[in-house]
Amino acid sequence: MNLDVTQCTQCGLTLFPARYFCPSCGSNAWTRCTVESGTVMESTVVRHRAGERDSPPIYLATVRTDAGPVVVARLNAAVPDGSAVRLEVHDDQCIVAVAV
Repeated sequence: MNLDVTQCTQCGLTLFPARYFCPSCGSNAWTRCTVESGTVMESTVVRHRAGERDSPPIYLATVRTDAGPVVVARLNAAVPDGSAVRLEVHDDQCIVAVAV
């Protein structure tokens, strides 16, 4: 599944998640844009979770999409900051970034 962001048809501001009104111009007219890739801004790893022993690490990153908005995504493995990634939305509505 693809990641969709919204773009104001009046002023062009692109946002994620969707909003009712544009914070820049106040318009309520939006168009959806599909985002397929972005760049890792920062990443981290969660090694321990409450109540779970020996759980596998979870890699997370803030990703600036090619359309502009920043999203938090799950990584399949550790990647360096600045890496190009492909963005997907899985069935559980989790945004996943895959290194290109």
